[in-house]
Amino acid sequence: MLNDEASNRAVSIDSYRERITNFSNEFDLGLFLYILKRSVVWMVLCFLLAVAAAYIYLRFTPNSYMSRAVLQLSQTNNAQKVLKVGDLVEASNLTADVELMRSRFFMSRAIKRVPLDASYYFKGQILTNEFYIHSPFILEDLEVTDEAIRDVQIQVEPAADGTVKLSSLDGTTLNIEVPIGRRFITPFFKASIRTKEGGALQKPEDDGTLYFTINSHQALIARYVPKLNVGIVDLTAKTIAVSCEDNNPWIARDLAKAMSEEFIDYDVERKSESAKSILQFIASQKDTVYAQLRESEARMQDYKLSNRVSDMQDLMPLLLQRTEQYENDIVQLRIEDNLLGHIEKAAQTDKEGLDVYDLIPLFVGTSYESTLRELLAKLEDLLQRREEMLIDAKPDHDAVLAIDRQVATQQRLILESIGTLRGRLKSKMNDLDDRIREYDGRFLTLPEQELAYGRMQRLFDINEKYYTQLVEKDIEYRISKAGYVPDNKILEPAQLPLTPHYPNRSVVLLSYLLTGAIAGLLIVLVRYILHDNITSLNDIAKLSNASIGILGMVPKYKKEIPVSQLLVDKNPKSLIAESFRSVRTNLQFVDNSPGPKVIAITSTISGEGKTFVAINLAGIISFSGKRVIVIDLDMRKPKIHLGFGVENMRGMSTLLIGKDTVEDCIQKSALKDLDFITAGPIPPNPSELIISPAMQRILMVLKDAYDVILIDNPPVGLVTDGISMVQQADFPIYIFRADYSKKAFVHNVDRLINENGIRRLSAVLNGVDIDRNKYGYSYGYGYGYGYGYGYGYYEDRSKRVGTKKKAWWRRFLS
Repeated sequence: MLNDEASNRAVSIDSYRERITNFSNEFDLGLFLYILKRSVVWMVLCFLLAVAAAYIYLRFTPNSYMSRAVLQLSQTNNAQKVLKVGDLVEASNLTADVELMRSRFFMSRAIKRVPLDASYYFKGQILTNEFYIHSPFILEDLEVTDEAIRDVQIQVEPAADGTVKLSSLDGTTLNIEVPIGRRFITPFFKASIRTKEGGALQKPEDDGTLYFTINSHQALIARYVPKLNVGIVDLTAKTIAVSCEDNNPWIARDLAKAMSEEFIDYDVERKSESAKSILQFIASQKDTVYAQLRESEARMQDYKLSNRVSDMQDLMPLLLQRTEQYENDIVQLRIEDNLLGHIEKAAQTDKEGLDVYDLIPLFVGTSYESTLRELLAKLEDLLQRREEMLIDAKPDHDAVLAIDRQVATQQRLILESIGTLRGRLKSKMNDLDDRIREYDGRFLTLPEQELAYGRMQRLFDINEKYYTQLVEKDIEYRISKAGYVPDNKILEPAQLPLTPHYPNRSVVLLSYLLTGAIAGLLIVLVRYILHDNITSLNDIAKLSNASIGILGMVPKYKKEIPVSQLLVDKNPKSLIAESFRSVRTNLQFVDNSPGPKVIAITSTISGEGKTFVAINLAGIISFSGKRVIVIDLDMRKPKIHLGFGVENMRGMSTLLIGKDTVEDCIQKSALKDLDFITAGPIPPNPSELIISPAMQRILMVLKDAYDVILIDNPPVGLVTDGISMVQQADFPIYIFRADYSKKAFVHNVDRLINENGIRRLSAVLNGVDIDRNKYGYSYGYGYGYGYGYGYGYYEDRSKRVGTKKKAWWRRFLS
């Protein structure tokens, strides 16, 4: 028997611990909808704030417009196709062209096509608009005499007699009046101002400042390089897109247009310069070799006349046949040596802007083509980087000097490579000469005159072959140049953008509205997650795993009432009175044995309505004909005397110390069978008084005179004064208050049941807002005591509606 009891107690304690540490995490749709309803104002506020933020953002964010042009890069050479001659120019590299168009060097050329010598602005309260070609005035015949004026904001204000006042916005650089339509001179520049209408300057109606700036080329490059974008559209089709984004749509269009047109012109320019350089080199080599050929021919003629030598072809057929291959090799090696010498001379020059197109054709088809091409390309890249850097920096800048050192290093590498190659060529030529001399030694028996003539003939043949190759190259390159036609096309010219690229009004408005909606839902979700109040009998049952008995609930009173006032006698048929009748009925299921009963009421903390429940429960029990007395044992914070409207001169504190008698402390209420004893003066030791033997004697006296003794105990969550009375009571009642008591308070009831052995403890939920039922939130528990009496038993509907309208903000804030 003892073992079973211990086992049951252990299971009960384990269940109690589990409930304390693991409250239900189920999603409660009814509570969520209720919180959603009470958060409508916040959600609407978030929505309105989102709309306002979107309006402010769209109103004060400058519009950005984008214009785009598409180019197709290609080239044709009809001469190469028909005559099968070599290609004069190198094939286009799409990636290299894209990088070229992204460079500051190319941007510098393109900006010169756009009328941006001066920029015109109107500065409002918040935004600044650039007029560009739609300015109410323009500067004509601009001539800058002092570079300090560039990029300075110069304000323009209409003055009297057809003049305007020019002054720098900082007030220090310029302050002068000039005429309109006539050329004027300032200490910094010369120009004339022409208005749009041809008359006086008309300032925009809005309040603001009209000003212009004389732009420096470097500032324009720095301003527009980040706004340009060049990318490959289709690698196979060799198409690229050039786009420009700016706050002024006309500037965006004109810059994109200038970039595309400048590339086409620049491509033709650089290819023609390369062809011209190649032909000049061939012409100079051809003249030199031609002179050597004439000299060899003259020497042969003189030798024949002076030595009377016959045709060497008849005398030395075998020698010429054996040495012919060696002669051809020597010719090729001499050509390559001459080309290397020219390249070496070009690499040693100090001129800036060495163009790789001048040198590429010179080593096409040679064994050292790939090696020198890479070295020269790297040198060209360094020189181009130096040229671009000089746009923004001086020659003595550290970065420029660093590039110069790299250029010198690269030139040295080229010269060393060329020297190594030429050394190898000379070694090969010497080797071939040695072999030819070896064959010559075999024919020492031949007449000396014939041998000498053979050497002259061999030298003549070499010069003749070299000259013939140069003539062929000259003809081939001239034909190739004539047949080369750049075929770059603008597939899609830049158009004037009519709608802003950024901000996208639809996207911005939608994003802000979504943000507002999400913020509103987050508020609801946070309030739902942080909602830790008991709101229904279902919460109590769920949190306690239905281990706590439920006596019923008390609806929330719709009006402001004094503290713990007796209400059931004023509206006996009201909803509150019916709720207390249900509690009284349910007490019979707890203990229906005959004899006087002790009801002990407590709660977790103050403010949960235990005194209010105690007074009205006592009143409703007295309606049934039973004699009831209410005892106020909350001697730390007594309220019974406030509920009945009497003084608290004597009571339980004076009774327990023996100062007064029970008969002296009993007071009558307005109800026939309802009496009460107040707490009396607040004692220093209420806990000791309650557990003293005097308390038991008082209860025995009261049981002889009354059917029900209802004790208003202190909150057990704060002090332990009332636990002893709760343990002794026939009907221990624990009070929770809806939307006030925390869910964690349920474990206090578990503690009283499991740790103090209070098995009959039942709960009453006070202050329930029954209007929530319309949101599907369950507040009943299924004990059969419904509240289907309607509002007719509660109070007048018109008064109730008026109260509801007045208190909407209170419900919202709670």
